Amino acid sequence: MFIGATIVSLGTTAPEATVSLISALQNRPSIAIGNAIGSIICNTGLVLGLYNLIKPSKINSRIFKVKGFIMLGYILFFWLLAQKRFIDPLSAASLLLLLVIYIVFNISIIQYKRHAKKKKRFTGKKYTTKKYWKHILLFLLGLILIIIGANLLVTNGIKIANNWRVPASVISLTIIALGTSLPELVTSVTALLKGHDELSVGTILGANILNICLVIGASASIRPLTIESRVVKMDIPVALGLGLLLIVPSFFSKRISRLQGLLLLCGYITYISILFCLFL
Repeated sequence: MFIGATIVSLGTTAPEATVSLISALQNRPSIAIGNAIGSIICNTGLVLGLYNLIKPSKINSRIFKVKGFIMLGYILFFWLLAQKRFIDPLSAASLLLLLVIYIVFNISIIQYKRHAKKKKRFTGKKYTTKKYWKHILLFLLGLILIIIGANLLVTNGIKIANNWRVPASVISLTIIALGTSLPELVTSVTALLKGHDELSVGTILGANILNICLVIGASASIRPLTIESRVVKMDIPVALGLGLLLIVPSFFSKRISRLQGLLLLCGYITYISILFCLFL
């Protein structure tokens, strides 16, 4: 859960961050915002919905509860900021402050884990220096390849929007968001095959948190972002609603049931269907 919500989620959020930053530089605020919110909806509704429909997850970690409510709080905070239909430098700074708080929280967990390990003998697998650097280099290589594809997503996403004659924000909420969420989907499938339920869930929670505070905060720091009315009235509430459906029942049952997975997936499909029915 901890690794998924920190290191892995940082890697899988690289596409969203790059796409939104490029969009902000190109003065395309609808894509910068839509990509981040759409990725949260896709991560929660499609990725976790599909994952838990196939295999319900057991949640034993307290980190899930804490980071789950952090995620909900951050989405709610951004929703309040978005009411003015504009993310200015001050709002961007507040989102980046939330990022700092999140980082400090994770560092405190690391220190606690290290302190706990000192009290008991280490029985895990030991890695040589060569293997350690091999893992780091492969991790960095994955990041580089992901970032290279981000520019292609923005460029061709705009072309698709123009060809289909739909707003760029709809394309960013659907096709581009799905593209940038592929790392989370692949990570979840890999975790499913290897039986690491909490890695998959932790990755989604961490990625959603970073989409709010890092992706939107950094993008709005480059250039103030305007927000469409539909994003405030429909898109952000959908993201918050899917988050509540994921977190609240699991808080009491300590698991994500197959029924939750089905409802999350149905919610995502319904949302996408409504978007395209409105504009196609």
